[in-house]
This record gives sequence, structure tokens and C-alpha cells, in this order.
Amino acid sequence: MALLILIGLAAGSASALLAAGVAAGALLAVPLFYLSPLPVMIAGIAFSPLAAAIAVATGGAGLWVAFGGTFLITYLVALGGPALGLSYAAMLARPDPAGRDGLVWFPVGGLVLLAAGFAAVSVAVALFAMAQDYDAYRSAVTVAFQTLVESQGLPAGAGGRDPGAMGILIAAVLPPMAATITMVSQLVSLYLAARAARVSGRLARPWPSLSAFRLPPVTSLVLAVVLALSMAGGLFGLAASAAAATLAGAYALAGFAVVHAVTLGHPARLLLLGALWVTSAALGWPVLAMAVLGFADGMFDFRSRMPTSKGPPAANDR
Repeated sequence: MALLILIGLAAGSASALLAAGVAAGALLAVPLFYLSPLPVMIAGIAFSPLAAAIAVATGGAGLWVAFGGTFLITYLVALGGPALGLSYAAMLARPDPAGRDGLVWFPVGGLVLLAAGFAAVSVAVALFAMAQDYDAYRSAVTVAFQTLVESQGLPAGAGGRDPGAMGILIAAVLPPMAATITMVSQLVSLYLAARAARVSGRLARPWPSLSAFRLPPVTSLVLAVVLALSMAGGLFGLAASAAAATLAGAYALAGFAVVHAVTLGHPARLLLLGALWVTSAALGWPVLAMAVLGFADGMFDFRSRMPTSKGPPAANDR
């Protein structure tokens, strides 16, 4: 018990330091801010959910003392809370003869959807905390963008761009972009935490086949609903668009999993996968193609029809 408390205190302190770095305004602090869930996840996966809970409480208390209640809420909703929830869910298991060693663990697809939900909720909370209506939100974003332009010493309209119009555009795309980045950062932190636990020999869960993960069938229905809600306009519509973006991101990850599975055993697999990931990071549009592929795979289950398939995955892999 004493060891878990010490681990929780250490992990919470590290998480708070990573999150607090963004207050300095340095560019390097931004990726560190998004990696602040990592110590909490390591504590939860490698040791115990109790250690992760202590870490969240420690990190939140430290940020509250240093920066006040707003930073505390941000940490609990967007960083510490999701880290605790994802690490706890990752280690959930139930008895089942179909699973490895008689256990079925919480599916990878469920973890992806859970991260999407956490990210959408955090952006929705931030939106409604930022402004009472869409006009106030758009004005705040536009003013912030104009201030940024002026701080760079550029005159208004430099390069043929109207700062007001650009601010309006940014106001529309900012919530979906923030939600997607948050979801991806949570999943990257979860992957790194699980890897660290595996290397240290403290990962109780068998390592799943990531190329075999699938999203639950209900995901397509939820995506259709949030897309319809995003047409409502206002802050509610923006929050729904953020949720739709995270679900599209989940389908994109499923599409990448399909490509990884299809290329198993191919002599140029490394080259093909490298080219796909590099072009996706550089151009962006291949991610949309992967989302379409992931959605289609959810309907037609391409991986089970592939000649290279090794049969249906173990229940733990889904």
C-alpha cells in the first residue's frame, strides 16, 4: 500500500509538471502538455488503479494550488480523468473460454471509442465554459487570432488574408481539430504506457494484435447521429462536430489496421506502411481515405476475407 501511494505521488507530480509547462508559453511545452496523461497511465497499467487515482488527485491538487480552479478542471476533464479511465479500462477482463488463458480483456476498439468519448466531452466542456453562445465564442476566437497576427508584426490583411474571415474559419475548425488531437494524444500515451509496462514485465494483459482491432457495429449509428446534430449550429453543433471528428478518427485508425493486416507477409510491407504513414502525416488527405476504408471494413469485414488471414482473431484482439 505504501509503495502504491509513493508511485501515485511521483506519477501525479510528473503529470502536473508536464501539464504546467504550457503556462510558460514555450512551443516545446505543447507536446509535453499532451503527454501529461502518460505518468498516470503507467501507474494504472503497471501497478494499480489506486496508484493512478492517487496520481490524478496529486496532479490536480498541485495544479490547483499553482494556477487555480480553471487549470484544475482542465486537467481533470481533459488529461488526468481520461488517463485514469483508459488505464482502468485497459486492464479490465472477464472469464471466457474463447480468450487467451481463459480471459477476455477490454477490446482495443472499445479503448479507441472511449478515448474518442473523453476527447469529445473535454472539448464540449471547454466550449461551454469559454462562452455562453456561438457569437461570443466566435468573437473570442477572432480577437485571439487577430492578436496573434498583430504580435507577429504583420499588418491586417497581409498576404491577401482577412484576419476576421480567418478567425471565423478557425472558430469552426478548432473544436474538431482539438478533439482529434486530444484523442490521438490519449491513445499514444496509452500505447507508450502499455509498452513501458511490458518492457518492465508488469503488464498483466497479453499484448493484443493491433491490426485485428475492430470498432463495435453501433459506432456507425453514433456517427450518423452526431453528424446530424452537428447541423444544429451554435455551440451545441460545434460540440457535435467535435464528437463526429473523433469518431472519424477512430474509423481512420481502423483503416490503418486494415492496411497493416492486408500487408502481412508482403515483401514490401515496411516500405508500403512507411509511405502510407509519411504521406498521411505530410498531406492529411490519406487519413480521410483510411476513415472510409475503416468504415467499409466495419460493414464488410475485409480482414476475415483476406487470403493472408490467419483466421478470426482471438477475443482479446478485437
